[in-house]
Amino acid sequence: MVFFSVTGYTRPEDDIEYTSNGKIHGQDNGKIAQTDTGAEEEDEDEDREKWGSWFDFILACIGYAVGLGNVWRFPYLCYENGGGAFLIPYIIMLFCCGLPLFFLELSFGQFASQGALSVWAISPLFRGVGFGMVIVSTLVAIYYNIIIAWTVYYGFKSFTFPNLEWISCNNTWNTEYCFDNFLNTTRSLGHTANNTRATEEFWTNKVHGLTDSIGDIGGMNWHLVGCLAASWIVVGLCISKGVKSSGKVVYFTAVFPFVVLIILFFRGITLPGAWNGIYFYIVPEFADLLQIKPWRDAATQIFYSLGISFGSLITFSSYNRFNNNCYRDALLVSLVNCGTSVFAGFVIFSTLGFMAENSGQLVKDVVDSGPGLAFIAYPEALARMPGAQFWSFLFFFMLFTLGLDSEFAMTETLITAVVDELPPHLKKWKPLVTISTCVLGFFAGLIMVTKSGLYIFTLMDWYSAGFSLMAIAGTYSLVISYIYGMDRFLGDIKSMIGFEPGWYWRISWGFVSPFFMGIIIICSFIFYTPAYYGDYVFPPGAEACGWIMTLASFLVIPGYMVYAMAFKAKQKTFLERLKFLVKPSKEWGPLLNKNRRAAGYPEHHLVEEAKTNGQVNHKEKVNYTAYSQDVQVSMPNINVDDPPPYPTLQNDKSYI
Repeated sequence: MVFFSVTGYTRPEDDIEYTSNGKIHGQDNGKIAQTDTGAEEEDEDEDREKWGSWFDFILACIGYAVGLGNVWRFPYLCYENGGGAFLIPYIIMLFCCGLPLFFLELSFGQFASQGALSVWAISPLFRGVGFGMVIVSTLVAIYYNIIIAWTVYYGFKSFTFPNLEWISCNNTWNTEYCFDNFLNTTRSLGHTANNTRATEEFWTNKVHGLTDSIGDIGGMNWHLVGCLAASWIVVGLCISKGVKSSGKVVYFTAVFPFVVLIILFFRGITLPGAWNGIYFYIVPEFADLLQIKPWRDAATQIFYSLGISFGSLITFSSYNRFNNNCYRDALLVSLVNCGTSVFAGFVIFSTLGFMAENSGQLVKDVVDSGPGLAFIAYPEALARMPGAQFWSFLFFFMLFTLGLDSEFAMTETLITAVVDELPPHLKKWKPLVTISTCVLGFFAGLIMVTKSGLYIFTLMDWYSAGFSLMAIAGTYSLVISYIYGMDRFLGDIKSMIGFEPGWYWRISWGFVSPFFMGIIIICSFIFYTPAYYGDYVFPPGAEACGWIMTLASFLVIPGYMVYAMAFKAKQKTFLERLKFLVKPSKEWGPLLNKNRRAAGYPEHHLVEEAKTNGQVNHKEKVNYTAYSQDVQVSMPNINVDDPPPYPTLQNDKSYI
């Protein structure tokens, strides 16, 4: 099996470094000491921030990957798709798509030390993939912070005595159909067919004041507006100094949920009926695996859970040291994430088994997906425990910290994409970009804290990051494998970690992952289900808005290709423009010159900087020094306007 590059890579002519009078004038976004002997001392990059330590990065990745979906979405999908049998497609999708793509994104960002947009110097024609990632992260970050706002509200409401507010029917927001299952009473008898749980009425009527349709805005829920503002303030403060600050915050936000899950696990399995819930969770129904739904749900959960195609992994890894072992990191984070999902299932279903035992219901009747599990069913179960206020606050504070880590990553993806595109003299304004992003995110989320906001939230959750995640991942895996070249990319990885990944990664990136993602995209259309919330089905206009969100992050890929062909290439013919745009630009490669030399890339040239500083006249004869691996060639009296070619080596970055 042979992977090859179709770009016919050659070094650009102006990627050179000039010297004059024995002094080196260079910059690589790091610092080069100037000495009288011309000796070069290159420091670590000081313009681009770095993680404080490897552990900061690992905790940030774990915090990003282990999110709300591990607690409420995976257990429900496992229950709905064959119980323990769901682990079979889940594990297959992990090793066919999840793990390979997770490693691909980590190594991609780390090698170039650039965010989701700038990293596409690897093949400028496909820069729209980076825009697609940023769009997905932006849309999800807007509505994801709404969930965090809900956890803030429930956290405050956990301090009500003697009972929690959501278990009683004697409140102004309750209806005549309210059923207080906690006290085995109803406000009005004779309506058993229409009875609703007290927890559900608290969620619908008190928290949201939900209207009858998405078009009936109904005004603001000011208590949620305050919670949303608090959420964005916390996010802004935690990422105010980039990864230097968020890297320290994750020591708490990434570790605390595991502590709470362990506490809730041991509390849950000691409750009456807990083992009925666990049995319901793990008993396999292998017949369900003959349907397409478990496989589609498993793939979607892998993408959501690991955070693939959001650009956040590229962003996080771009702040790593060049020689960080991203291979080890990908294995570690992926396995921790998936193990957490399975463990969270035991925590959730042990508690729901107790709830079913206490209320005389079947486990399947108290299980709901998404917000229903976290804000209706589980709060009712917590209310039945001794010390309900403590357990309730602990649970919602856990959800709060789970959400924060993911929100950090998606918000930082947008901020990094913007800052990386700024001119060097404007990068110091990153704090202003951070503040502006959080303020705009707050105002964009206000529509989801209106009285019809839950419908809008559901619509965004349904459409903002659907099959477009698969389309984005399929595109970048094929571009790296076949346009840039698999051998070249594996060589780049080897320059970082010291060894070349094996055939499993080659086959996964080049064939298996794109194949599975293509099948999932096709099935998403064949088995398409319109969005709904409970019994409410969204009207065609709302569906159209949802599809606009979906297509925005996907159609930007071909859209940018058309734009680049028209405006970014100056060649005369179509084929010449295409060939120019698919080749890596001269900026592609490691950020620091010392890493570029180690990887076989030409150094960044600084002729323009030297001219600006008045150090070198444009027509002056200068000494030219070219580096390629360990070979140095010096050629005196070479005109700047006619630089010599680079030395040709067998181990350089020229491929056919």
